[in-house]
Amino acid sequence: MNPEEIKKDAKRIMNNFMSEMSGIKVENDFILERPNCFREEGTGTEPDEDFKQRFLSNAKKTSGDAVLANKGDWV
Repeated sequence: MNPEEIKKDAKRIMNNFMSEMSGIKVENDFILERPNCFREEGTGTEPDEDFKQRFLSNAKKTSGDAVLANKGDWV
């Protein structure tokens, strides 16, 4: 398929989708309430210094306690 055919096909699919969805009623306000929480809140634990140092030693570049990385560096 050439790019123009793909654009026309995508436009047709979106138009069909929108026409099918036109009859669906949508609530104006949506509020999700979760009164029960399964996680127990606590004070946390002290960081594992050995793990942190092993983790940072595997990084290519670090700055203090942070790993430095460039977006898309893996490309």
